[in-house]
Amino acid sequence: MFEEMIICKILKEKSLKIISNNGLSPDMFLTHGDEINFIIDHFHRYDIVPDVHTFKEKFRDFDFVDVTESDEYLVYRLREAFMYRDVVPILTDIQDVVRTDSIKAVQLLKEKIDSLLRSHSVRVGNWTDIIRHADDRLEDYLKRVDARGILGISTGVEMLDNLLHGWLGEDLIILLARTNKGKTWLLLFFLVVAWKLGHKVLLYSGEMSPGLVGFRVDTLNGHFSNSGLMSGSVRLGKGEDDLDSNDYREYINRLKQKEGFYVVTPDDFGGNKPTVSQLCDTWDLCGADILGVDQISLMRDQRRGENKTMMYANISEDLFLATQSRQKPIIALAQAGRESERIKSEDGTPELHHIEYADAVGQNATRVIAMNTVDGVLKLTIRKNRYGTIGNNVLLMWDINYGIVKPLLDGDTSEIADEYGF
Repeated sequence: MFEEMIICKILKEKSLKIISNNGLSPDMFLTHGDEINFIIDHFHRYDIVPDVHTFKEKFRDFDFVDVTESDEYLVYRLREAFMYRDVVPILTDIQDVVRTDSIKAVQLLKEKIDSLLRSHSVRVGNWTDIIRHADDRLEDYLKRVDARGILGISTGVEMLDNLLHGWLGEDLIILLARTNKGKTWLLLFFLVVAWKLGHKVLLYSGEMSPGLVGFRVDTLNGHFSNSGLMSGSVRLGKGEDDLDSNDYREYINRLKQKEGFYVVTPDDFGGNKPTVSQLCDTWDLCGADILGVDQISLMRDQRRGENKTMMYANISEDLFLATQSRQKPIIALAQAGRESERIKSEDGTPELHHIEYADAVGQNATRVIAMNTVDGVLKLTIRKNRYGTIGNNVLLMWDINYGIVKPLLDGDTSEIADEYGF
């Protein structure tokens, strides 16, 4: 009955909010899986929930009911029924152990129940006893010791890793800059680092073709002159570096032995900007560990907000929900508005309120990193960090034509920042 009630609620409200906001999945619908899959597939194809007549044509025997219960109640009962399916086999198995060793049976039961609660993302009661579950923190701490503080995917910049502990599974990172400051290059740098560490990567490129993205990746990965690659120059090295077309040919032949850096463009979505749902379908299909979005303004709002402010807010919220459900990070680009051109902050990087059209983009993000470049120096300022301090600066050498991104110097950077006009 509760599955039917949720489906009726979705059709009546013409919204999948009850699904996305509560982390529900089609496999939780034990008796009406075909119906919910039909609705979700229709939404992904046409960006709209099917109307009742379309649904009835497909499922003539479905019983429609009036729904007055709250979302919270319906979700709880759906989860309860879904968990019942997995609890029964556990209790059946425990019966055999109880007959021979009751203490072992209790320990085994606790392990299985704890695992079940984690896999179903359910807590009994609306609280967590941080005293009783102190062992969880010890386990988390020991993992941090083993990882030397890097809990997620490394950024490739030691100073940044020390501040952020890497890109975490629940991260929606926004890279913020004014026009023509190299946001896409920085995004690609972070993705290339992740790929070189063995992670699969997916990039949505709203403007550049896969070929042009590939040339930039070759620059960041192999330090071949990007202008040389674009112009067809035989010489591709810097200064005394004698990289040439033969080196590039050998590099490509070695590179072809690897895989896992995927690029999609609007052409892969019928020539249209993709919605978050469409992009996530591709993300799930290729199995990438991190997603890059270039950029939010080049995506389509599946909820069809009335103006750009609402659209960008919806898109960023949907991206955040995607990281939560998949526990994989997303790095997305956002443009600083015209106000940031007229009113420069003291350190030369945009502020949170400079995000074009939407304060909500910054609110939905877990981290916001603002950037600026002056005379071959890249400055990164942590404007938001849900898990740590803000306002920290990182200065890097920035010779993007040759893919050189490395620390400018160790220690305090305030004096050198003044020298470069930040």
